[in-house]
Amino acid sequence: MKVIVIGAGEVGYHIAERLSHESHDIVVIERSPEVCRRVQENLGLPAIEADGSSPRALEEAGVRDAAMVIAVADVDEVNIVACAIAHQYGVRTKIARVRTIELGAHPILAGGKVLGIDLLINPNQVVADEILRVIKTTGAAEVADFAEGRVQLLGVKIGPRAPVVNRRLRDLRSVQSSLRFLVVGIARGEQLVVPTADTVVAAGDHVYVVSRREFIPDILVLLGRSQGTTKRVFIIGGGRIGLQVAQALDAEGLTVTVMERNRARCDELAKHLARARIIHGDGTHVRRLLEEGISEADAVATITDDDPANLLAALLGKRHGAKKAIALFKRPDLIPLVESLGIDAGISPRLLTASVILKFVRRGRVVSVFQLPESEAETLEVVVLPRTPAAGRALDALGLGPDALVGAIVRGEEVLVPERDTTLEVGDHVILLTLPRAIAEIERLFGP
Repeated sequence: MKVIVIGAGEVGYHIAERLSHESHDIVVIERSPEVCRRVQENLGLPAIEADGSSPRALEEAGVRDAAMVIAVADVDEVNIVACAIAHQYGVRTKIARVRTIELGAHPILAGGKVLGIDLLINPNQVVADEILRVIKTTGAAEVADFAEGRVQLLGVKIGPRAPVVNRRLRDLRSVQSSLRFLVVGIARGEQLVVPTADTVVAAGDHVYVVSRREFIPDILVLLGRSQGTTKRVFIIGGGRIGLQVAQALDAEGLTVTVMERNRARCDELAKHLARARIIHGDGTHVRRLLEEGISEADAVATITDDDPANLLAALLGKRHGAKKAIALFKRPDLIPLVESLGIDAGISPRLLTASVILKFVRRGRVVSVFQLPESEAETLEVVVLPRTPAAGRALDALGLGPDALVGAIVRGEEVLVPERDTTLEVGDHVILLTLPRAIAEIERLFGP
């Protein structure tokens, strides 16, 4: 499939890299000559130095033969115009990223449909939704919903006293049968381990588990964590994302405190938040944090536009008593620091936005996509459709290699822990952990 990616910033570069691994024909349009060189040298992809909304640039990229245009440049108007032009050329699928809330939400645009745009994605909303998920699941660093929320994937760091430490996964079989969960991946240092029955869980491992939602509290205990009730949330940074998170929590009746360093922004926040406490202050000032009750918070979320400030504020919040600390990082190279420093979760807008776009790219076969942070691995939810190679076949007959692992099968209201002889039925939702090189085979097995 020929795909034109407009904008090769963090999101565009990541999407181009991922889709090129899946053997798609990718052309990048990017205004920066340095970024163009990076795409050409590191990814080996053609890159056109131009404005993505230029018809001439789109023609040079081969828009007449393209099946998809993904516009993720830094300027909303460029993305919208590029997709509108691509629509006139007959491109089947158009995706545009917009940061302006009004552009994504105003009814006159109908979610971009009146301009021929198939997916209009607002990264701020995607990030806010993810922060809310992680805040509410207090024992996990990453949370992903599958099968309309009936199944969850959790990422949990294993503490030294967790019951699973130094035990083989095989030895947990009796516990697994009662709780019905599956360990689908283990991040150990910089390595992602696809586990077998003989894999031994070690303290410090970051374990990824798939299970039914109702089993999550007991599984967290087994992994050395507990799922308490979140009542008090301290938000540092009252920008667009901070406001969205605060409004959602406020509407659910939680006690919310928002600290914002800009006084004018504080006045604006007060107009939109009826119950939340708004504080004018610096989230990296220890004494002020203590005075305002950071030690009593069940969760602190640092959501400013300054990555170092988010890192420091999250560390201070955790150090001074907050039960959980979540930090937003625009720079992906800061994510690996999260776990070693004791921050519970790092949120990457790049990964989240790319996951939503990749889900849409693979729609029909793929219902959900969750990328494991700082890893090439993805968790996919695929549906078994009629007349597909996977329908009616046992798992061991699919021929999936070590690069793909089936984590769970959702059949109606039942969640099945997969066995080698489990036969897939039409309508099953299959949740897989996979590396990029296995995507093509998964699409072949589950594609129409």
